Amino acid sequence: MLWTLAAISKMIRHLTILVLCFLLTSSFIGKDRELSEYSRLKNLEYQALRNKVGKVYLRDLTHKEGCNKTRVQYLGNAHTKNGKSYKILTSFFVFSASATCHGTSRIKIFDMKNRYIGEYNVGMPEALPDALNDFKLLYFRNSDDCNLRTTRSIDLHKGLPKIF
Repeated sequence: MLWTLAAISKMIRHLTILVLCFLLTSSFIGKDRELSEYSRLKNLEYQALRNKVGKVYLRDLTHKEGCNKTRVQYLGNAHTKNGKSYKILTSFFVFSASATCHGTSRIKIFDMKNRYIGEYNVGMPEALPDALNDFKLLYFRNSDDCNLRTTRSIDLHKGLPKIF
């Protein structure tokens, strides 16, 4: 069987289109999984905001072996001297990224009607505060990079800080 240049070119073109379609489809499948994990995180956060202060919610959102679980905790309400009130929530969100898992640690702020206001990215889960008491975010444990953590607090009574 003799192959012409036109036939070979046509086969290469069809094969290229087939590979591109496969890659495009698989990238959307990964994006759907991320969106699904994110929407489950949102549901978990709203569940925490409607329940008891201090309760910890642990969920495996990735369903991958060897990955940490997502951890959400509603710390309570903070009232500023300007009369504003906020709900404070901590979130360690573990999500799939390709073949591995990644995590983000955030302090999230909501108004009293559970509407999202903003968040502070704090790096590692060890950087998340443990409790809210008298409008102050408290840490009960020191970390490797901060051995003064248990003697410090973040006062929210003066308002929300610009950065942590």
